[in-house]
Amino acid sequence: MEDLKKALKKEQLTCIVSSCGHIYKEKNKGILPLLHFIEQGVLREGIVVDKVIGKAAAMLMIYGGVKKVHACMISEHALTMFRQHHIPISYDVLVPYIINRSGTGMCPMEESVLACEDIEEAYHILCKKAESMKKAG
Repeated sequence: MEDLKKALKKEQLTCIVSSCGHIYKEKNKGILPLLHFIEQGVLREGIVVDKVIGKAAAMLMIYGGVKKVHACMISEHALTMFRQHHIPISYDVLVPYIINRSGTGMCPMEESVLACEDIEEAYHILCKKAESMKKAG
């Protein structure tokens, strides 16, 4: 875990995953890297270090089958999800919620699953939300 944390900072990554003896790195922001990792099966039994984890990212990680997680920053909603699903979680900074990129409110991804407790339903909600945001440009 410590090596992954160091690599995240040194290489200015947003997310790094150790799974099945391989290391997977991402610099893209938001949930798209996690959706990509899910498609590839990378998260299954993986150890994840992520820069920012809101409830949306937490639910995707749980859906993908992560084994252990560290967040540089995590929302209270995400922390609750990991604890409910008995996923070992460590973090540097705990915040009430993840702020959107313009700094005007809650992250739209976290907001879209705020009332959702079902992991599979959240996955489908987030796939649709990511697709609609991609189309909107």
